[in-house]
Amino acid sequence: MKIDEAAKFLFTASNDTLIEFLSAIFSLPLNKETLRVVPVSTEYISHSPVYSRHYPDIVLEVRGLSDEHPLFHVEIQTRYDSMMDVRMVKYGYLIGASHSEIDSDDIRVITIPHQVVIYLEEHSRITDTLQVKIVLPDGSDLVYSVPVLKLYQYPAEQLRKTDLYLLLPLVLVKYRKRFELLVNRKHTGREEFDQIVGEIIRDIETIISFSSEAGEEGRMNEETKDIILSTTIEMYKQLHRKYIKDERVQGKVENMIESVTQKVRQKWHTIGLEEGIEKGIEKGKVEGIKVGIEKGIEKGIEKGIEQGVKTVAKNLLMIGTDDAVILQVTGLTPDELERIKAE
Repeated sequence: MKIDEAAKFLFTASNDTLIEFLSAIFSLPLNKETLRVVPVSTEYISHSPVYSRHYPDIVLEVRGLSDEHPLFHVEIQTRYDSMMDVRMVKYGYLIGASHSEIDSDDIRVITIPHQVVIYLEEHSRITDTLQVKIVLPDGSDLVYSVPVLKLYQYPAEQLRKTDLYLLLPLVLVKYRKRFELLVNRKHTGREEFDQIVGEIIRDIETIISFSSEAGEEGRMNEETKDIILSTTIEMYKQLHRKYIKDERVQGKVENMIESVTQKVRQKWHTIGLEEGIEKGIEKGKVEGIKVGIEKGIEKGIEKGIEQGVKTVAKNLLMIGTDDAVILQVTGLTPDELERIKAE
């Protein structure tokens, strides 16, 4: 459930990031300048044979300048599921049926959404494409195909170079199976364990490095950067609690995240300074430019830093980060954190 929540949290990223992701994974020329991604409800009711509810992972609608609003369905699957092909047919039909229309010939038209399954853990039976042959009563048939992305085959360094970078935090999930294999073996060398931990640290370093560079280059806004880093923290926490349990490693990861968080604070400090100067100049027209700028700068810096810390704290709260970690990262007091929770 934590992995599902974290994956869905990733898809609250900026419109530009989501358009880039959809363009890359479906090989479509989507223009982020003219298109807007809108989340769609993921609860669908099947009426036959009994009323039942179905919940595909992520359903997005892309709206643009035309009247057509194509739908996209992204299913994120941790382990191999032999019935995934049937589930995708069912999800595709339910999503299409919920947006069906009657055409000029009085015929109901159901348009199946673009679909993809993203597998996080390796399994020998996972194929590149899911296919279901549907045979109609007259003997004709059609093949229902859904592409599969095997995320466990993508190193973090490779993802950072593509428009699939939104999935970066999820690469950490693949290490769970490797840890399980070590745990189930009677004789496990410390060297193998340390090797996996080293790979995890390198992946986290890659994610942090990419987030910082993308933010500085303007490729990624601060909110999306916070979402990716917060999800990375959550994915690491799951591995740490169950397998790693090494305070030295945890301290190293927290220090890396803290370093990036400090940069976020500095960014908000700069934004607050710029806003403060602007407000100060306006106020200076009445009270005197010098006095106005000084007061505006002071107020702007204070507001900018406060807003930046709040944003980081809210993102960490959304993915269930422990209060103690949030307090350490943000420098907030317990009372201030409680007020943010209340908001």
